[in-house]
Amino acid sequence: MNHPRENETMDNSLSPARLRQQFDAGWWSGFLARTEQMSQPCVFDDALDACQARAMRRQVLDILAEVGQVHQAKYGYRLWLDGRQVDDLDEHFSLHPQPHEDIEDWVRRAFGERKFGIILNRGEKFSPGLSQAIAHILEPALKMIGMPTEGILFTVFLGNYDMTPLGIHKDSPGKSVIHFHLGPGPKTMYTWGDDDYVTAPGEKRLNNMNIAPHLPSAVRHTFGEGQLYFMPENMFHLGMQDQLSIGIACWFYNRSDHDFACELLHRVREAHLRPSGIMLKADRRPIDDIGAVESALSLLALPSDGDLRALMRDAYRDLRYSLFSNGGYRNSPVPREDKPAMHADSRIAIEPPYRMLCRPAPEAGRLELYVRGTKISLGNFPGLEGIVDRLNGGGKLAVADIVAMVDDPLAEKKVHYLLGLLHRYRGIAVTPG
Repeated sequence: MNHPRENETMDNSLSPARLRQQFDAGWWSGFLARTEQMSQPCVFDDALDACQARAMRRQVLDILAEVGQVHQAKYGYRLWLDGRQVDDLDEHFSLHPQPHEDIEDWVRRAFGERKFGIILNRGEKFSPGLSQAIAHILEPALKMIGMPTEGILFTVFLGNYDMTPLGIHKDSPGKSVIHFHLGPGPKTMYTWGDDDYVTAPGEKRLNNMNIAPHLPSAVRHTFGEGQLYFMPENMFHLGMQDQLSIGIACWFYNRSDHDFACELLHRVREAHLRPSGIMLKADRRPIDDIGAVESALSLLALPSDGDLRALMRDAYRDLRYSLFSNGGYRNSPVPREDKPAMHADSRIAIEPPYRMLCRPAPEAGRLELYVRGTKISLGNFPGLEGIVDRLNGGGKLAVADIVAMVDDPLAEKKVHYLLGLLHRYRGIAVTPG
């Protein structure tokens, strides 16, 4: 039997309608039951079919090509060759995947017979098609379990390494994971409870490469192309494989209340602390004279009722709007650079499951609009919120019809400016009339 190559058209295997039917509320109810409400590791055979796995593999190759050509190592791209991490990635990026290559072709050209591993964080920033497909898959799950406190992010794992280059380790506290395994080869995950993972005196407990003594005490799960693997948070684990494979690990990000408070304080600081390069001098004042601190405190641009707890609540509300506008993803996609021509008959449509959200800004007469996780502050005008509602309702709208919704002599100019922003931040698709 002849198998299609990675770059061939994959029909409607990842269409929204197909994915909604495949991963419906019933499927996710079964998922929650089998994982005991996301508390136990489990493999799911009834996940992606072969065509969907191949289509996603192609999208991962396209991500690697984009990072290699455009972004370089900007987004935390890590490479290991024969067990050693590579610091200078210029040569590797020059060998990025080509559109005509499938995964085996590219690996043969880029690595030959060498063992390699690639980890790319924040994968949701790239490949609109892949991010949208996973967002559709996860949409019913988010409705059932709620939005993770700090959203969802996904990591791409690719390679033919014998074991995860990180050794036996735990991920950041609170991050449970759904691993979509795209093959072509299988992968085995070993997990340990804290009491089952017994290290010898002096043995490194985290990122432990001395794995052989610990494998007999591990729980083992093997999964192949198209299967899904779930692992709860805070588990020691190790991935092993002896064949080439790709996996997408979707992390549900929740942390301790202390860690989350630190994150909110960071967001308050980013929003309200002005930068300054003025250097302080040694303080010669008497011990109880703390006037020297005033120059630092003056950098805080706080509202008149700037209670710290209130500011942290606002930071969380802002985060929630960002997540809900972005299908739950923590990171916004890379903005578009192209500017499509927008004529009166050009068609505008939002791309589900994403939704644009708006709320009044602190400044009078302005509106905060959340587009794929990016917050845009706009001068409010009659018809703006109506445009957002119409677009969120689905379907394609002609630019002329959108302009007609605004009762303003500058309606056309304002609508074109708005649609340009929405397109840049990937809130809408624009097609010819």
